[in-house]
Amino acid sequence: MIGKFLVLASSTVGALWFISPLHPDKFAPPPTTVSVSQTNTVFKDWVKLPKAMLCPQWAQMAVDTGWREADLSKLDAIMYAESRCFTTVFNPKDPNGGSYGLMQINGYFCKPSKWHPNGYLQALGALKHCNELFYPRVNLLSARLLWLYSHKEYGNGWLPWQK
Repeated sequence: MIGKFLVLASSTVGALWFISPLHPDKFAPPPTTVSVSQTNTVFKDWVKLPKAMLCPQWAQMAVDTGWREADLSKLDAIMYAESRCFTTVFNPKDPNGGSYGLMQINGYFCKPSKWHPNGYLQALGALKHCNELFYPRVNLLSARLLWLYSHKEYGNGWLPWQK
């Protein structure tokens, strides 16, 4: 569900269709960009999905948390490789506290360090506790923040997910 619309995603067509709750048998046109006056934030109500996405259910949330539509294909491939699109995946074998959620964010980024006494992601305001990385919105936002840091420092935002 997005707002008052039920979203049907088609990975073969690469498009979203919306069904009106008042008339579930009729397709409604895609909504336009809306502005939320209380926060002056603009949210795009829909994204065009890349073809053959493996985790299309997270595409809209990814864009809402700052990911560019142009990055959705690569983000989708990494998300599928890391968690098979499941939000509660935890890998305790990863060093520095295991890895969490959709994008398998390493615990290092939410644990205290000499540079960030409460944790790096806590310092950015993305979360308070590592377990919040199991929430898809927090995980995708945190992944975007790590991507931006890596892009700025190393010229490659995808570096944290390269093996």
